[in-house]
Amino acid sequence: MSMKAEIISVGDELTSGQRLDTNSQIISRRLGDLGIRVGHHTTVGDDLADNVSAFRIAASRCDIVIISGGLGPTADDLTREAMAEAFGQPLEFRPEAMAHIENLFKSRNRSMPERNRVQAMFPQTSRIIPNPHGTAPGVDLEVLVKDSQNMDHPSRLFALPGVPAEMIQMLSQTVEPRLIEELGLGHQRCFFHSVKLFGLGESDVEQVIPDLISRDRIPRVGITVSKATITLRIAALATCEDEFQSLIEPTLAQIRQAFGEVIFAEGDLELQDVIHDLLDQKHLTLSIVEVGSGCWVGQMLSEGLEPNKPGGLKHLAWQPHLPASATAMDGNSPSLADLALESKQLNRTDYAMAVGVYPPSSSFPRESSLPSTELQVAIVGPANRATLKTKSVSGHPELFYQRLAKTALDLLRKELLDE
Repeated sequence: MSMKAEIISVGDELTSGQRLDTNSQIISRRLGDLGIRVGHHTTVGDDLADNVSAFRIAASRCDIVIISGGLGPTADDLTREAMAEAFGQPLEFRPEAMAHIENLFKSRNRSMPERNRVQAMFPQTSRIIPNPHGTAPGVDLEVLVKDSQNMDHPSRLFALPGVPAEMIQMLSQTVEPRLIEELGLGHQRCFFHSVKLFGLGESDVEQVIPDLISRDRIPRVGITVSKATITLRIAALATCEDEFQSLIEPTLAQIRQAFGEVIFAEGDLELQDVIHDLLDQKHLTLSIVEVGSGCWVGQMLSEGLEPNKPGGLKHLAWQPHLPASATAMDGNSPSLADLALESKQLNRTDYAMAVGVYPPSSSFPRESSLPSTELQVAIVGPANRATLKTKSVSGHPELFYQRLAKTALDLLRKELLDE
């Protein structure tokens, strides 16, 4: 049974931007692991009418609603009151919740303020979600509301404290087990597998595999784009990793066949990690020299290097000084080939890559509306023969330098694969 969820974060500190809402991210991931699709994130301030409205809307359009925050003892903690008003459920006193709160204060050698009694008030038909280490028990409330078609729609709301440590513990110990029981998941959970691509746009990828990214397909394939890398994320419910891999294998085979060498990794690896692994596997060393690129390629390749790993640092032999030919560098390929060869000989590496950018990346400002340049790469391997490649690179100013570096590294990756 496919279920849709909404996550509501409560607090003026969130709507004002004073604090980042990390709870919603955590809850979304945890629901995703259960195979529950999160359709909405809502942030609402400490206002009773706004809370009531948000809770009613969420319950009318989603099967599961998880609320974070607003369960404290102060006057601006309104989640309990809003749930009661939204669904016609008068608040009632729960002695067992009160006993827990009192015992918690006693264990800390503190007297309990009278105001904390409000934390033992619950909507009439709700269940308590225990909070082992805090004074704010959670609320588990099942309601029947009208949806947008004026049809009866059951929804289940879970209200949890905003304190991340308490919220996570209550989510793990109570909310998730109750959801698993309700959904009949048994030992199933949602597994994910990522396939990473570079060199195509998002719309290009979608055109190649339109049937695979259908919303109602199992396993489900989603497309995300981050820093010029496209990730195909495959998701499916299974009881174990082996069952999941068996389930997604036909989908993986279609993706691999469709994109070939455009795929640079599967799993969590980034492009620079793939270069490191290829050099390790083939016992190769690499030097790089850059002209006009702002050293973005070297900086990216340096990410993830392990200083204590045997041989790890020799992958990137930084140029102590530019070879003489660099002083005459004018951006054309023959000069780059000479530069790569001199870098290889000077650093005594198996491979060398010279990167040239024309016009230089420093010649246009970061706020340029659409920077564009010609990237030239010369790669020299053990045979001392240069492979020359030229690519036009353009894009949004915030992504341009990432795209520039990744284009060069992707050309290097393909060269190393052919080694």
